Amino acid sequence: MNSRISLLSRLAIGGLLATCLGLAQAAPPKQQQAIVQKAGSDALQLQTVAVPAPAANQVLIRIYAAAVNPADWKNGAPSDDQIPGGDVAGVVAALGDGVTGFKVDDPVFGIAVRGRGVLNGAYAEYAVAAVANVVLKPANITYAQAAGLGIATVTGVRVVDVTEVAKGQRVLITGVAGGVGSAAAQAAKVRGAYVIGTASAQHNAYLRSIGVDQVIDYTKVDFETQVGHVDVAIDTVGGETAIRAMKTLPRGGWFASTGSHDLDTQCVAAGLKCAPYSSAADVAHRVYEQVASLVSTGKLEINIDKSFTLADASRAQAYSRAGHAEGKIILLVDAAHAERK
Repeated sequence: MNSRISLLSRLAIGGLLATCLGLAQAAPPKQQQAIVQKAGSDALQLQTVAVPAPAANQVLIRIYAAAVNPADWKNGAPSDDQIPGGDVAGVVAALGDGVTGFKVDDPVFGIAVRGRGVLNGAYAEYAVAAVANVVLKPANITYAQAAGLGIATVTGVRVVDVTEVAKGQRVLITGVAGGVGSAAAQAAKVRGAYVIGTASAQHNAYLRSIGVDQVIDYTKVDFETQVGHVDVAIDTVGGETAIRAMKTLPRGGWFASTGSHDLDTQCVAAGLKCAPYSSAADVAHRVYEQVASLVSTGKLEINIDKSFTLADASRAQAYSRAGHAEGKIILLVDAAHAERK
């Protein structure tokens, strides 16, 4: 009997040690590879930096794939060293204090927001993100596709929501082939709208595949003379294009621009209902859940236009600057895992 108890004790101790060793092995590393944009420079450099620790109500994500967005390069040289990017997909590596609803190794996507004094961003092997900006990855898509569900997709789905797109309405979307535009188009189609988009002719096949009803080649004609009556205008380009889109609406129509954030005066003067601007990081968590639901049910698809390695982030941003991507540009941070579902 005593020998049996002794054996059980040894087994229990061995199991406890194995568990502890497993936990130790699973702990995140102290350092990682990341793309750093130095203060006052446009250049991107692959460097070894510290892995950030999650604060309260944050999770640390081991990144398998990240997305490249125009916001990553439009602001020019930063005032301090930064890791660019916000869109991430991967697995939860550690939990901050107070986190519920997630556990280590959960597959997720979301937005990592850069913080003062902390190198944190998407172009890296690890990043921290607020739980409000993270949801479980839909099981029917890869991590590379999930990386495209962050800023652009959340913004596109949100803008359709706030402009109250409804069945039977005609909706104009400028720059419809891009990340925001293609997400908005699909979200509008789910609501039963007739979608008109502006894009060059090379994108016609892709746009038809996601349900866009009418494509106007802005390189050939002035789109505002071709659209006819519309109920909602969603601009994703900004500048003069936004002003022209605004002019397609009757008084009382809904207008939103994700490309320009300073058009409230013109919008009100035109007698339009004006959607307020909101950064994707400030969007309600229910919108992230809505995005995940649309993807899970096959009502929203993410098209990966081109993929790059993490070390090729400069080339990826150059491709983004060219402005002709269909859908998303993806960084394969961990290529072996990025293509898995």
